[in-house]
Amino acid sequence: MSYEIKTLETFNPFESLKYEQASTDQILDFRIIDFKLLCSNIKPAKTKTYERKDFDLFYADDFFVKNYNTMVQKFLIEIYPKTQKNCFVVKLKSNPSLTYLKVNINFLDNFKYYPNLKFDILQNIYKVMIKQKFLILRLDKNLFDKIDDFILSIQKNPSIKEIELEIAKGVDKIEHKSDEIIYHRDVNEECFDENISYDEGSYCKPIEKNELLFEYIYRILGKEGRNLRGEILHLNPIAFFDNPFIIKDESIYTEELEDRIKYFSANYGFLNKDRSGYSVTNNLKLSQVGLKTTGSIKTNTDENINLEIANFDINDDAVKSGIVNVQASDIKVNGSIGATKLYGRNISIKGLTHAKSEIFAQDIFITTHKGTLQADTVYIKNLENGIVIAKNVFVENCMGGKIEAENIYICNLLADNILYPKKNLIITNNIKFKNNIVISPLDFINNKSNSETENLTNLSLKTKSKLDNIISQMQNYYDYLIKNQIKIIKLQKTEKLNAIDMKFSNLYRDIIKKYNHLSVLYKKLIKLKYHIDAKLNFLDEMVYNVKIYIKAENIGEDNFLKFYPKTNTELELKHQINLKDYEKVLYLEKGQQASYIKSSHDYSESDIEEIKIIFEKLEKDNS
Repeated sequence: MSYEIKTLETFNPFESLKYEQASTDQILDFRIIDFKLLCSNIKPAKTKTYERKDFDLFYADDFFVKNYNTMVQKFLIEIYPKTQKNCFVVKLKSNPSLTYLKVNINFLDNFKYYPNLKFDILQNIYKVMIKQKFLILRLDKNLFDKIDDFILSIQKNPSIKEIELEIAKGVDKIEHKSDEIIYHRDVNEECFDENISYDEGSYCKPIEKNELLFEYIYRILGKEGRNLRGEILHLNPIAFFDNPFIIKDESIYTEELEDRIKYFSANYGFLNKDRSGYSVTNNLKLSQVGLKTTGSIKTNTDENINLEIANFDINDDAVKSGIVNVQASDIKVNGSIGATKLYGRNISIKGLTHAKSEIFAQDIFITTHKGTLQADTVYIKNLENGIVIAKNVFVENCMGGKIEAENIYICNLLADNILYPKKNLIITNNIKFKNNIVISPLDFINNKSNSETENLTNLSLKTKSKLDNIISQMQNYYDYLIKNQIKIIKLQKTEKLNAIDMKFSNLYRDIIKKYNHLSVLYKKLIKLKYHIDAKLNFLDEMVYNVKIYIKAENIGEDNFLKFYPKTNTELELKHQINLKDYEKVLYLEKGQQASYIKSSHDYSESDIEEIKIIFEKLEKDNS
């Protein structure tokens, strides 16, 4: 009995075919007439059936992924007795997430073109998709045209046996991208590590103004996807960090970009974090500086950095001895300084400095100084065998010290001191014994001898000799140029010059160049000669401008004032300071034939007060 063709609706055409096949010996097959999509959602609860004509809605990714929890296709099929064998094989290819589908069509050797080939290709593609539980949805919009093009190709060239086509695309999921924290500077960075050099720690790397400190890169929320079986592709769970950067004040500013926030330093200083948040501070407080604790502290002394070091243990230095050194604009030390180096603009040391310490500052206060110091303005309570080279120096008690400065003010000049005043020396309370006051333009502390004067004198003579030679050459060139001026003017008006005139014209231009070159050199040498002679004149006259004010009532023995005029250390004019010099000013007077030391009661107290005022701020700030 012949099988009667049936048309029916089914969710599973292959199950329906199997059921019908059981009732007949004829080999059956089915063709897909139509299909629709049944969609349902839980929250909010809804169901809807989409006809094939509405499938274009699902090309929108969000509509395909988000609108429904489940998608099932229902097919209208026709089951019929199979009358022909397939002359091609259809295979599907997919990526692991089943969001991308390709078909490979391989034609068998017995293949011959027939008019209904396109329909059969599509039917076989649909069947394989149904069998492998893929939705016939979101098909490539050019699929039918590509099949048409392929059929035309095999009609023209029957040797073509295979084609691969893209069938459909689902929606790939986009995983969450976690937020990201980038530390360009870390507040938890170790200040000193034994594995790095002592002068490469974080205290040697202060933050520059407008330096990038850290970045917070925003999280990017992912999107769920849906594969071509209608299954939701859920996102993997991920931990987000959140922005950890709470800014304390305006010392840090931000730049907000599309994908991140950047944090920059508004100031020069060090990164700090406390309960209120992050900041860049110019205040640094430490209990000790040393090789094993901090390493060196190196900052730009032109920037405002306030460094405070406090160590009240009398048996331990606040700044340890060794290769570690300290460099900051403002340094306050409550404690002692070991055998090391300090560099600063304003320094206050309420403690003791080691004999091998070296300190360089603009303004400095020291309780007890035993080392070497170079500064502009200095206030020392106790100078004990220390060395001071400065512009202005105030010392309350001076024992065994060496001081070279323009203005020196000493309350108690005790014993074994050597003073090198360049302008004024004031001694107010006591002068004990064995003190020497040396007035000389030479720099004795730095061991400069009168070779400086000799060198300057020799340089002055050489410069004068060169100038005389240049002046002579310039005069010769000038005479030549003036003598031939009329001739060269006439030649310049001539259109064509013969060889002799051309040679003369070139020579004249060459002489002008040489004259101009010598003129430039002359100006440089004249300037150099002026500075050399001014320096020599200063060295010669300096000793006559120094004044020594003796305000001390108590004067001991073996205290000498020594003048060395004209930078000659062999010519010494010496005066032993005694009680008769009380309330006097001593200075060197230049006579017609010889110089001599003179003393006088004729001076103004305001001159002394003007010098004392220089030190008032240092004294007040450290009282």
